[in-house]
Amino acid sequence: MLVVDKNQMIAIDKYAIEQLKIPALCLVERAALAVIKNINLDIRKTFAIVAGIGNNGADGLAVARNLLARDYYVDTYIIGNIDKASDEFILNYEAIKNLTENIYMVDTIADLEFMEANLSNVTTIIEGIFGTGLDRTISGTYAYVISLINSSLKYIISIDVPSGLDSTSGDSWGEIVDCDLIVSMQLMKQGVFERSIYKNKCIVEDIGIPQKAINHILDKMAD
Repeated sequence: MLVVDKNQMIAIDKYAIEQLKIPALCLVERAALAVIKNINLDIRKTFAIVAGIGNNGADGLAVARNLLARDYYVDTYIIGNIDKASDEFILNYEAIKNLTENIYMVDTIADLEFMEANLSNVTTIIEGIFGTGLDRTISGTYAYVISLINSSLKYIISIDVPSGLDSTSGDSWGEIVDCDLIVSMQLMKQGVFERSIYKNKCIVEDIGIPQKAINHILDKMAD
């Protein structure tokens, strides 16, 4: 199994998008469908999507949009300043606003209390708060939300890496989401591989990043 660190994965994504002209939105959509592929929709019919504002969060919103299109119950919680969100995040956000009113910005104590109470309405939490690039200590609202997720006693799916985990070292940037399943995009991340508690929960899915991009970056970084 090929394992990559944070810098390698970021560079592979960038090369695929900027040099090979693979649309980032296509990768987001493939990631969302990869997550849904690994959900037993016969027993899991109610969902909370918890999304940051980067492309990991965009993956989460694309999951929400696809589940809503199939008429599943979905609450979507957004953490962070949406004015700083990625283009792919905004496109999915605008779409799901037309499908549901259950979209909540989480910032204040009241928002957090509402979220905590509302998580009882769902069977499954899908989180895309932080992705591969996390490189800072988690604090404030983000830390509280991760704590809420972990105390929810729900089935939890993390997109790509569990939020709070360093994708290179496997160290913690604060409390790590205690997920039941990780759906990792394209390649296993070193930080997940290094910790058997996460490695054994991880499924790697192809999202359409060309092998040419992977080979180019790994060869370049090996020089």
